[in-house]
Amino acid sequence: MKRLILFLFILMMTGCGRAENSYPTIQDKLMAMESYSTDCKLTYISNKGETLYETRQVAAQDGRYRIETDKPDEYKNNVIMYDGEMVWQYNPNLKENKISVNPPDKASRREIILFSFLENYVKSKDVGVETANLDESRCTVLEAKLAGGNELLATEKLWVDNESQDPLKLVIYDDENNERIVAEFSNFVYNCNLKDEDFKILE
Repeated sequence: MKRLILFLFILMMTGCGRAENSYPTIQDKLMAMESYSTDCKLTYISNKGETLYETRQVAAQDGRYRIETDKPDEYKNNVIMYDGEMVWQYNPNLKENKISVNPPDKASRREIILFSFLENYVKSKDVGVETANLDESRCTVLEAKLAGGNELLATEKLWVDNESQDPLKLVIYDDENNERIVAEFSNFVYNCNLKDEDFKILE
């Protein structure tokens, strides 16, 4: 009897430990996400070639986000931030007018935010889910259509690691299925306890 009680206690403790961060599906974990932070390597692809940025991205479920650029050097410490109403841009390399404010928000930037992908994924009538190999790691690939009829931003796919359930890569395609934007994520943190101060630009 004592052994049975001990076994049940251990089983209960083990089960609680698993349940704390356990979601039945990758989609469930993504939909429960309230905020995130991640390093993000961004590649924009046009007919003239590719442009690469190394950035740090934080975003909240209510639509706010902040993107800080580390490379290339001429954009180092640049910040683009959406506070829920306006888009703020901070460029420390300028002698004057380091901070500018613009009305919302161009799609090529907004669509690299994962909450935009999730919104598109929910709204898409025909969504795809498949498994695939990415760098020898088993992944689930979620697919969505982008609204608005932009021929350069037509569909998108998100690769998510099956074991960690972390997003690894987001690719946006044009209407001919050519890659136009590639976002590669690393050091991904779910629910990173963002504060209002994170969406203010301080010189």
